[in-house]
Amino acid sequence: MHASSGTRRANLAESVIQSLSLRIDNGTWGPGEKLPSEQELCREFNVSRPVIREAVASLRLGGRLIARQGVGVFVVEQEIKRIGFVIDQAVDDVRAAAQILELRLGLEMESVARAAERRSPSSLAQITEAFDRFNALSNASLAEEAKADLEFHMSIARATNNPHFAELLEALGPDIILDLNLKHAQVEGSSRQSHFKKIAREHGAILSAISLGDVDGARAALRKHLDESLSRYRQFLASEA
Repeated sequence: MHASSGTRRANLAESVIQSLSLRIDNGTWGPGEKLPSEQELCREFNVSRPVIREAVASLRLGGRLIARQGVGVFVVEQEIKRIGFVIDQAVDDVRAAAQILELRLGLEMESVARAAERRSPSSLAQITEAFDRFNALSNASLAEEAKADLEFHMSIARATNNPHFAELLEALGPDIILDLNLKHAQVEGSSRQSHFKKIAREHGAILSAISLGDVDGARAALRKHLDESLSRYRQFLASEA
């Protein structure tokens, strides 16, 4: 997707977010009430499903909506409270994040291997630029960190020289952002900087393996990068069962 189309989608999503927020604020949808289906919202706002999903994901992260698997999306019934690195009503969000991580592991293990095998000077430069942009963040918001993190992984998918890797990862974008926001929100205060540096080091290990053309090393670095969060989600879900 070109930068201009990405900007347009972001603007459309922001417009939908504002409209949905206004309806929640004015009581059009009360606490506990189910939102219309994705298809109905697409028709009403005349936008694509990825735009609706991005807007809903943003409001879920803001604690205004909650997704109930197999049922739909609802307005939250009470004020959000923190439990560790997740919000009180976000068991479904953690489950969704764990599920998307399982899918990412399968997709990105192959993506990073093909990137190591096929990287070109230009694609390697793009990965390095994304790596540098993430590292250059200072006092950034969780949303900015998550977007920069995703862009690093997107640059690897593009380096595979197989457009379907990037297309699939982009289609998963709103769900991946949910996972990344939970991941980056798990620590606060002085611990946040050390956590940020840890992620940067893991990105560096992935980049180094790709640069060397080390297929097995790239896979191992990617698995280490994603496995910790997946294990944490599974532990949390097991404790809630």
